[in-house]
Amino acid sequence: MKSIIITGATSGIGYECAIQIAKLAINEQIILACRNLKTGNQTIETIKHKTGHKNIICLPLDLESLESVREFKNHFEKTNTKISTLINNAGLQNVDKTKYTKDGFEQTFGVNHLAPFYLTLLLMPYLAEDAGITFTASGTHDPDQKSGMPAPEFKDAKLLAYPSKTDEKQIKVGQRRYSTSKLCNILTTYELQRRLANTKIRVNAFDPGLVPGTGLAKNYPPVLKFISDYVFKAFILFVPNVNTAHHSGKRLANLAYNDKYKSAKGKYFEGEKEIKSSTDSYNIEFQKKLWESSIELLNVKQSETSISLT
Repeated sequence: MKSIIITGATSGIGYECAIQIAKLAINEQIILACRNLKTGNQTIETIKHKTGHKNIICLPLDLESLESVREFKNHFEKTNTKISTLINNAGLQNVDKTKYTKDGFEQTFGVNHLAPFYLTLLLMPYLAEDAGITFTASGTHDPDQKSGMPAPEFKDAKLLAYPSKTDEKQIKVGQRRYSTSKLCNILTTYELQRRLANTKIRVNAFDPGLVPGTGLAKNYPPVLKFISDYVFKAFILFVPNVNTAHHSGKRLANLAYNDKYKSAKGKYFEGEKEIKSSTDSYNIEFQKKLWESSIELLNVKQSETSISLT
């Protein structure tokens, strides 16, 4: 038996993705990686009821803790299965005062990039030979898309993990940290795929578009949160790449699992459409620098993964 792992599956895009996966992968075990096991188990019962899928479990994972990432790997190892699909979907956007993970990394960068990167490295030995890895990114990483978010600024993982103080408005700082973390997801996608070039494993990045009401804007100021959660919903009817969670979640599941995308390797998708990502995302020096500096921050040992770290 094989397993499918989905992070951030108890709400929003991840939840809708899990439902679609349960419909597609009837003979595989589905693992929801959840910070809150109670919520995770409630989600499992709902998905089982809606889809009839019998083999869904929840394993604890807190992306603000590297120890939790390691423990997740240990829990997964006991399932004695191979991974057919890994969907790194969980993420956050903090536009309030700077927060840090349990390991001392800036929260947005730690949760959106470092933890899923570490999780992927630790799970490499358990991937099936033709496994798929998908990172949920965002069109906000590309200034040319004019999303209204500040353009990302990538220099080095260490500078993102331990940011300097700034006099900029918190909301702008938080939004830039988010767009930069999404750029990191795509840089990781391209670098990881290059390192897996001689394998059948595929790595892709996914832009769900603007998805109002998913909770991503939960710590925005009240007026902006209201606009994000409710006003933007009207845009779904007439603005391109503004989607419901159901629509984007289904597209994510299809990209990650459907046979239609089995030949896609090292690509960036806006929904179901393969498009070009930002100019910076193709910068090979950025890709290598992010990889190397992330490895240093995480202090990953070669014995922990099956892919070359150098």
